[in-house]
Order: sequence, then C-alpha cells, then structure tokens
Amino acid sequence: MDERLLQNRMKSIVIIPAFNEEAAIEGVVKKSLQYADDVLVVDDGSSDDTSRIAQDAGALLLKHPTNYGKGVSLRDAFREVKGYDVVVTIDGDGQHNPDEIPLLVKPIVEDKADFVNGSRYMNGFDENTPAYRRVGQTVLDIATNVCAGTHVTDSQSGFRAFSGKTISCYKFRDPGFGIESEMIADAAENNLRILEVPITVRYDVENSSTKGPVTHGVGVLLKIIKDKIIRMI
Repeated sequence: MDERLLQNRMKSIVIIPAFNEEAAIEGVVKKSLQYADDVLVVDDGSSDDTSRIAQDAGALLLKHPTNYGKGVSLRDAFREVKGYDVVVTIDGDGQHNPDEIPLLVKPIVEDKADFVNGSRYMNGFDENTPAYRRVGQTVLDIATNVCAGTHVTDSQSGFRAFSGKTISCYKFRDPGFGIESEMIADAAENNLRILEVPITVRYDVENSSTKGPVTHGVGVLLKIIKDKIIRMI
C-alpha cells in the first residue's frame, strides 16, 4: 500500500523516545515525517543536543528535566496523542528503519490489528545477531509470552504501531525498559488484536544505554515477573 494513501486515510503520529541521541535523531525524525502527519520526540533528560536537532528536523518536543526512563517517556507521549488514528513508536538511535513504518501501519488501516509489533526475529535470528542478545531475547520472549498468554517473537521491540482507539489500554506502570513487555500484557488483557510483521535492524549504531546487556536483561526479566504478580493480585 502506498504510504501517501495511508496518510490520506488516517491521521498518524510517530513517537520517538530519546536519550542522548544527537548522532541519529535528525535522520530518524526526517524519515519518519515522510510517513506520518507528525513526529513527537520525548527527550528524556539528554545532556547533548538531541532536543535542538529534533526540533530543527521538524519534530514536536517533550523534554524531561532528567532521565526518567523509557516507560515514563512513552506514558507522557501517549497522553499527548489523542485525536490520532494511528500511533507509531520507534527508537531514536537509528537501529530501526523508518521506511518500514507503512508495513506496521497497514494492518491497522485495514482493521486487521489493534497492536502491531515489529519483529526482528519472525524468521529466526539473523547471523549478525550477537550471541548474548540471542540468549537474552529468548528468555525474555518466553517470560513475556507465559505471563501475557501471547505468542510474540520479539517482546522487546521498540518499533510498534497502535490503533489510536486503544491508547487508553496502556497503564505504563514500569518506568523503564520493562515497558515493552508490559504493553504486550496490557494489550492481551484488553483482548486487543496483536499482530507481528518482520522488520530489519542495525546493530552497528551507538547505544545510549548505560547498562550492560546482562544487567539490562535481568532487570527486565524481574520486571516482567513483578508485573505478572501485580496483575494476579
């Protein structure tokens, strides 16, 4: 489906959570604007030029005074996107390709899904996927699917599309990266139609995360378990 047709049929916005992403944010914003009516960058306490570059590239801006976490960034952004038919989230580090936005939006436009997850692993792991990421991703996918009752292949994807009618379903309890699994659980709990589409990914980009992959993975796993316990109470 032509991206211009998608624009004409539905009002869309791309949300980009960003923390010290001055190296990549301009390209992500400009490319995203080719496929959406608006782009909203949430600068989560960056100490570099992320905010200025994002605005100069054409983005709307929310700026946090300090680094609160990805979950808080998405929560604040979702509070600002009422009136949009489609909401897309994409990471600001250049790892995802904004040219694939129409692939995620299409199932929502065609009323085949409420939540579209961009999966890096629908066809298995790419040979360029680091070994530590394969192991960690597999563990987090299993934990997410068991706790949420889903069958997603990429529970930690930050590249997603949502029907604007469903944004109130997401509670944003977790302030950090556990939000990716939590949103899947929220969607499942509300009986939303979850669909995955394959996406590409780059692993050669700079990453602003200050946590090592093992620490990060263990932290997310504990948050998935905690979220499940809270839902059971």
